[in-house]
Amino acid sequence: MDFTPVRNGMDFLLSAFDHLSQRGGEPGARDLKYAVLHLQAAVEVLLKARLIREHWSLVFSDPGKAKRTDYEKGSFHSCTVLGAVDRLNNIVSLQISKEQRQAISNLADTRNALTHLGHAGSVYAVESQAAHVLDFLLNFIHEELRPALSNEGQFVEMTMDQLRTRLGHIKALVTHRVQRLEGELKPLASHTVQCPDCQQWALVLGDEPLCHFCLTRFDPEEAAVWYSETHAVTDEISILLCPSCDRHTVAAGTSVAQDKKTRLDICFQCASDFTDWEVCEVCGETLVPPDKEPSTCDPCLTGRYERF
Repeated sequence: MDFTPVRNGMDFLLSAFDHLSQRGGEPGARDLKYAVLHLQAAVEVLLKARLIREHWSLVFSDPGKAKRTDYEKGSFHSCTVLGAVDRLNNIVSLQISKEQRQAISNLADTRNALTHLGHAGSVYAVESQAAHVLDFLLNFIHEELRPALSNEGQFVEMTMDQLRTRLGHIKALVTHRVQRLEGELKPLASHTVQCPDCQQWALVLGDEPLCHFCLTRFDPEEAAVWYSETHAVTDEISILLCPSCDRHTVAAGTSVAQDKKTRLDICFQCASDFTDWEVCEVCGETLVPPDKEPSTCDPCLTGRYERF
């Protein structure tokens, strides 16, 4: 068998599409399992193929200890898939966006859960994740891999034609579900955020935040922390104590479906908006109404507040 990195990656891609789009109705558990495993493998192989084109040592976990003999034998520890993304951005100067990186990270998490726990998650989440990653991959292959190929160029182009047709089918399934949910989600838009699993604007905040697209339920504190880590405007993670719930569930700087450009300070458990409230400058936790006179902060028992 003669599978170069590019041929190997394209073969994994074809297999992932087969499991997601060639059978009637929704994919079964086995189809989802192999779709996730093979799509994750395709991402990793194709990203690293681009790194190798820059320099073979960049695929080593520690390029400073890279040896050509180890590379030629395939006897080495390679970098992670997110490590490959960061090297492509920082060393090769590609423009892989934060959103694309997050989509790849979500897929990797699903693959790890499936491999170690035997659980792939919702079929809707997997299809949505796949659509985001596949969109990125097809552009990446066209712009970063295809132009430098000679002998494999025709093979890649033929495969790409097949993949574009199948991607259209998968995206159509996702779009159809989004459209069906529009009426249901419209009145909830003021407290609906982007789901960490499927990346659709369908995670409705409340006692048990539920994504109406992929039907995944989240713990409010975990969801708030995830949001702050992945969407923070600065490097600081801002999680505040909710005065109503008494839990650390207020994520500062949250975007909601109703107005995706405005940043709100919203509780992921009770869905209350505390954007215009103030925070205790001593404990940095307790929120109070802006019209309240400076008084005692319950947690830290001090009296000074400042605008958050």
